[in-house]
Amino acid sequence: MMPEATTALPGANARPSLAAPVSALLWAGFILVSLNLRLIFATVGPLLQNLALDRGATMLVTTLPLVLLGLFSIPGVRLRLWLGEERALFLALLLLVAGCAVRWWGETGLIAGTVLGSAGIAVMNVIMPVLARKRFGPQRMGWVMSIYALMLGTGAVLGAGGALPLFKWLGGTTEAAYHSLGLWAVPALLALLVWLPQLKHAAPVTAAGQAGRAPMPAAAPVQVYRNRMAWSITLFFGLQVLNLYVFLPWMPTILIDRGSTQETAALIFSISQLSLMAGSFITPLLASRRPDQRPWIAVTILTCLAGTLGLMYAPLESAWVWALLLGFGQGSGPALGSFLFVSKAASMETATRISAMAQTVGYLIALAGPLLVGAIYYRTGDWNLPILLVAGILLIELVVALPAGRNVRI
Repeated sequence: MMPEATTALPGANARPSLAAPVSALLWAGFILVSLNLRLIFATVGPLLQNLALDRGATMLVTTLPLVLLGLFSIPGVRLRLWLGEERALFLALLLLVAGCAVRWWGETGLIAGTVLGSAGIAVMNVIMPVLARKRFGPQRMGWVMSIYALMLGTGAVLGAGGALPLFKWLGGTTEAAYHSLGLWAVPALLALLVWLPQLKHAAPVTAAGQAGRAPMPAAAPVQVYRNRMAWSITLFFGLQVLNLYVFLPWMPTILIDRGSTQETAALIFSISQLSLMAGSFITPLLASRRPDQRPWIAVTILTCLAGTLGLMYAPLESAWVWALLLGFGQGSGPALGSFLFVSKAASMETATRISAMAQTVGYLIALAGPLLVGAIYYRTGDWNLPILLVAGILLIELVVALPAGRNVRI
């Protein structure tokens, strides 16, 4: 039996004390780092048919990020303890810049860049929610996590919307496709430079979980892998990421196979990412106003379900409507999950453990999505079975994820 190790949250209307002011430079760095966390992934889908990849390479490029995002989450926790959040984030940004840049050099560079970039983003995924709580304070968590998620969505929009025009501007050849992917190192480098001043705030995290302080006697760490609510948060996050990463590389292909042109498919995909951006900002902000997030979890999952089925089975002319709906749900899910990492944790140490667990296990769960969908599609040449599989997973998620929103702390 897994113990709950939870306590009731205070009332939603309790007034927190005023938080200390936050510098504009910290805001700028936080926003630019967040903006880059989806660019490396969102830029591949619109160009998938222009990269001249064989079936094996296509499957590798669409599934490898999820494997690495899961595997490198635990090293992210270790780096935080060793270097402190600010320096660990800087090191992860270096990996991201290198990962984006090496994609310039063809298929081998694309795969190597996917490894490097995914490793860097895995570390940042674990650290960013904890850094937000540390540097901005728990009183601002609703706004800060909404802005964080908004920037994730904005990065996805920029990547999805800018990939095809940049590719055509560079010549529209296979070589131009790889060169355009390499140029997305520029915004990552900008984030790295703007983050530099924050290194002076870095300090290793002590055994008590507080940066720059002497170790103090502390309660035993929460065993999140034995906690039901932590598992519910993990399943909600992982299954939402599964849905997102099925459509991130495959939505343009689904629409093209239904009869859309490449330009129309890229436009509809960009529309979905705009909606994703809205959902990622609005949902955590609204969810932070109440101690129980179960209604928002249900709305998020059902919105994804309606968008998934509508995109496949509704008339093609209405695809943009269903893409908007699906994007909103896909933005809401991971953003709400990241909010739950910090809002349901009684301490920064527990928040780090939940974040690492949810992203390690969650991304490995999510791997099954694009892997199964791609394998079934290549075997059957049809999207019906893959889409019905995704819809069935969403129904299962509705059952297992609702407890994640309960009014308790771990």
